[in-house]
Amino acid sequence: MLAAAGSASGSNMINQRQTLAAGVYSPASRLSGRTGAGGFSLVELLVVVGIVAALTGLIVPSLGRAKELTRRVVCATNFRGLGVGLRMYANAHGGAYPVEEYCGNPQPALTESLFGAYVPDRDIFYCPSAEQIEPYAQSSEYGGPGGDSVINTDENWARAHITYKYFSMTRRDTRMPLPLRLSEYPHLLGDDSPPQRWLMSDWVRKDAPVFPHWQRGGYGGGRNVLFADISVQFVQHRTPNAFGDEK
Repeated sequence: MLAAAGSASGSNMINQRQTLAAGVYSPASRLSGRTGAGGFSLVELLVVVGIVAALTGLIVPSLGRAKELTRRVVCATNFRGLGVGLRMYANAHGGAYPVEEYCGNPQPALTESLFGAYVPDRDIFYCPSAEQIEPYAQSSEYGGPGGDSVINTDENWARAHITYKYFSMTRRDTRMPLPLRLSEYPHLLGDDSPPQRWLMSDWVRKDAPVFPHWQRGGYGGGRNVLFADISVQFVQHRTPNAFGDEK
């Protein structure tokens, strides 16, 4: 019996040594936060979590900027389609473009003149970033009349509300003044207009804090512009240069 007990005791000591060597449990592993030979300490886990959080903070804004850049490119493509449609319309109407009463919504002359015959898809009349500026169009707190809507819905299409501004018009709208003298109205554009003149642009309002493509307002912002020569540029200034001599 003594021999058996001694054998069992020796066996237990060997097992304990093997257990400690394997790192399954030891005072040192308890202090370091490790739970086994392949485990991580609490400090190591916190470091990994911190790295993942830092990478997420870098990647997520980049993805948002890339998505907005895509929207901006689609918007510019819309303008090119509208420009081609306007040129085709002008070729069939003695060089003249459609004429609206005011700049801004509703714009039935533009939509009815172009849609179908010259512009096949109504989506072209709407900026893909329109959802971002809809609250400012609806509001009367940013230097405009309020109650406007610029998103692509059946209701807006039926009443000729689109995203873009069109600058061939007969009357000055005192609610949304443009940098034109009263003597410059009617302001009519056609295929012989100076190439640097703005023909259309993204929606914008004087006091709105952002431009359509998530850029802040003021001199640091910008919007897509369709010029009278049917070129499209992303312009980083506001309307006062819309009718100047330079792009």
